[in-house]
Amino acid sequence: MRNTRVNLKNPLIAALLAYLIPGAGHWYQGRRFKATIYSVCILSLFIWGMILGNWQPVYSQLVYQTDRVTPQMEKKVPTTKFSFGYAAQFFNGAMALPALVQESRLRNEQVRIDHLDSELESDFIGMVSDFSGRGDDLQIVTGTMLIAPVNPSGGEAVTGTLKASAADGKVVDYGLGGQIQLGREVFGSPRREIECRIVSVDGEELNIDKTLRGTISRGFLNWYQAPCDSQELDRLHGDLSRKFDIASVFTWIAGLLNLLAIWDAADGPAYGYGNEKPEDDEDDDEDAPKKP
Repeated sequence: MRNTRVNLKNPLIAALLAYLIPGAGHWYQGRRFKATIYSVCILSLFIWGMILGNWQPVYSQLVYQTDRVTPQMEKKVPTTKFSFGYAAQFFNGAMALPALVQESRLRNEQVRIDHLDSELESDFIGMVSDFSGRGDDLQIVTGTMLIAPVNPSGGEAVTGTLKASAADGKVVDYGLGGQIQLGREVFGSPRREIECRIVSVDGEELNIDKTLRGTISRGFLNWYQAPCDSQELDRLHGDLSRKFDIASVFTWIAGLLNLLAIWDAADGPAYGYGNEKPEDDEDDDEDAPKKP
């Protein structure tokens, strides 16, 4: 019920501001104390949820994983389904809008998984195996990768090195070459899949074919609030356990609280002043002659 003692100014502007930034609509109306309460509580709840969930609880779409390839290596636009949790997170306003931008980028991205545009340097986590992919002579390695296209303008053929530590602690220098397979640039995971050939070990050329498969770092702006797949969610639950579920709930509650704040900014308090009977009317009733 609209409160006649509260100046709502332009309710539409107030509601829009309340949506974009929790508390901003009430500040615009001059309701500074309420604006502070909404802003501190909602922003703190949302940010704490993001920190608790490694900044990954918010995404608008879940990517289907096919049996043939992982979604990161899919050339066509991946099939997705709506994340119902985002229906609540959406009302966090500007804090949750990057999810829609990242969804659009994922759908519009021109994917070239077999092409490298420029030199790439990153940490690497993965494995070395025979080229057949059967897992013969499998080794888990971590290290630093430096790789570049053979053609300066970019292409499928690459050359580079990987300085890696094996599980036994031995440091090995791998020479890289051949064709590359690189995961999507935009995807909801801090790790980007990569695959290429190993052509030498510690400077000695190989007589047998080996392949390198693993992940490298993906830039923050390319994974933050981007659509993810069930494999990434499994990793998060494995790393964070219940913390990820709690983090998601925090962001849902923050969005639903801001929905109430938007309503309050647009329509005023639900209860309070404005429902009382005017005092003048009470005096008139007392002075009026009583009917027999």
